[in-house]
Amino acid sequence: MEQSGAASSGAQAVYIALRRRFADGDLAPAERLTETALAQELGVSRTPVREALGRLLADGLVVPAARGVAVATLRSDEIENIYELRAVLEGQAAAQAARRQRAGLIAPVEIRCIESAAVDVEHAIADGGSKRSARANLELHRAFGRASANPFLEDALHRVWDRIAVATVSNLTDDAWAKTVIEQHRDICRAIVEGDETAARRAAEEHIRSALRTYLDSH
Repeated sequence: MEQSGAASSGAQAVYIALRRRFADGDLAPAERLTETALAQELGVSRTPVREALGRLLADGLVVPAARGVAVATLRSDEIENIYELRAVLEGQAAAQAARRQRAGLIAPVEIRCIESAAVDVEHAIADGGSKRSARANLELHRAFGRASANPFLEDALHRVWDRIAVATVSNLTDDAWAKTVIEQHRDICRAIVEGDETAARRAAEEHIRSALRTYLDSH
């Protein structure tokens, strides 16, 4: 029983580590992942790696490949579908956050965290480096998700974010888009702080649809 528990704990740790790589955009579409290489890299046995890869298969983040798995590649139509879903989910998250703010349910420290995350994105973009900017960007979007206080919505968002992390990194190599991101983030933050549910939803949805147009224009 103890061994089973240890194995499950190890698999969970590997799963979290790999999900982080997806979220950070560190894995390229079609990149091969093998049990042996991952086990050596992470300093674990192949069993927890096998279990973690099985969960990633179930999540749709990887697909079967010879002697392992490969990072799932999204077609253009799939990118459009997932961005449209993301626009709806993030619009709902921003709207719920604004509603909670208007009702006095968001602590000032939580609002400061959102505003601080927005500033971090600006600094990351100014310093250059699309991956760092993408990580900061994700932290801000996670802050929007947390502010909604809807764990089911947050879970759905995390699954979407992981699937399109590579697209986010790609977009942030575009200087014009990076500047647009800053302005649109400010619009979303302002609407949430002011408790304007309609404006928050509209700003969040437009932000994601703008991101999709930027991605499609360059691919």
